[in-house]
Amino acid sequence: MSGVRVLAGTRKGAFVLTSDGTRKRWEVSGPHFAGWEIYHVKGSPADPDRLYASQSSGWSGQVIQRSDDGGATWAPVGNQFAYDGTPGTHQWYDGTPHPWEFARVWHLEPSLDDPDTVYAGVEDAGLFRSGDGGQNWQ
Repeated sequence: MSGVRVLAGTRKGAFVLTSDGTRKRWEVSGPHFAGWEIYHVKGSPADPDRLYASQSSGWSGQVIQRSDDGGATWAPVGNQFAYDGTPGTHQWYDGTPHPWEFARVWHLEPSLDDPDTVYAGVEDAGLFRSGDGGQNWQ
């Protein structure tokens, strides 16, 4: 991709804005996932056509989507986050144990040199890695 691209996640969907180097005229694509909250949209430095988006809705929960064509089309990838070891618990305000839940992916960070490697910062306090374009997380 030549020029400038801006990726924007909003409470109403995701938008991909593109312009040439002068930035006088912009093309806007979106909203993608209309009606969904988009927590993060990120492009891969290794492959300009690879985009990742983290979204959530009250009905469907957390979903991660991937585009391999610069945002023209999207497809869901894996949303199962699992520990390699035994997960711990944290405590409610009254001291009772509460198991970890993965409610939202707040941040996606693709690798600088491999478009299939991406990291996810997950609520509650988890960091996961995928080496297969987001299909599996560990």
